[in-house]
Amino acid sequence: MHIEDYLKKGRFILTEGALVERLKKEYGIEMDRYINHAGLIYDNPNKLSILYKQYIEVAQEYNIPLMIMTPTRKVNFETVKHSRFFNKKIIADSCAYLKDIRNEYPNFSDRIFIGGLLGCKGDAFVAEEALGVEESYKFHKIQVADYKMAGVDFLFAGIMPNINEAIGMARAMAESGIPYIISFTVRKNGCLLDGTSIVNAIQIIDSKVNPLPIGYMSNCIHPLNLKLALENEVNSNSTVLNRFLGIQANSSSLSPEELNNCGVLQQESLDEMINEMNYLVNKYHLKILGGCCGTDTVFIEKLAKTLSERTK
Repeated sequence: MHIEDYLKKGRFILTEGALVERLKKEYGIEMDRYINHAGLIYDNPNKLSILYKQYIEVAQEYNIPLMIMTPTRKVNFETVKHSRFFNKKIIADSCAYLKDIRNEYPNFSDRIFIGGLLGCKGDAFVAEEALGVEESYKFHKIQVADYKMAGVDFLFAGIMPNINEAIGMARAMAESGIPYIISFTVRKNGCLLDGTSIVNAIQIIDSKVNPLPIGYMSNCIHPLNLKLALENEVNSNSTVLNRFLGIQANSSSLSPEELNNCGVLQQESLDEMINEMNYLVNKYHLKILGGCCGTDTVFIEKLAKTLSERTK
């Protein structure tokens, strides 16, 4: 069954929890300056695979499909040429790495969806660094071609702060024929960092691409902040929000700017996060749920248990 089929049937899909912050905290691993943790598929594949497998095993225990994504949000043709892995096919190798992990779970492999993760060219917490529409399309279609060649199940645009770069990336993704999801960086005021409301961002992108994204999300945001964003008057009561499918939750309720300048990992109550995510599921019928910075296997298991109880 394809990822869209699960969503059309109204089923929940989990995402992985944090990777980068856990690798730093639990193993003291330093990341490549240019491509972050993508280089670990060569330098330290076992430590990285431990985390992916933990999330897979939680999903398997509760029999909930899982989206796992390549460690490639910062991988593009510019960052790769500056990294010490300039002679590697990082996107292709990352996809093969996750496929090998998936193959270790033959009885669950058909419910593990591998996504090609893309990110904005600049800082995801600074809207002014974003590319324009045409520049974004030309820049990101190179990555998209690599993911298509590697045969991923879906594409995922992570923490996009600016509507223009998101449009260009969506155009590149749409041309690939691969199912894709756009995930925004969102403030509590209901807007992307460039001031575009969530509703307007969805309407704009849906009007400019074909085929449309599977849907939209927000990641690296506390569920309480997403609740406030969706209920803000700029978004409230809009039928467009039926296109908004999920959250990868940050464990801190700080603003994007505060998170970007915070040198210490913030973690608030996991139980309160689960309660807020339940609220979002009830009110907005979210289907894709998982974690981001500050989350771990404990959180993903709490979430999986809650979701499984809702389906009984």
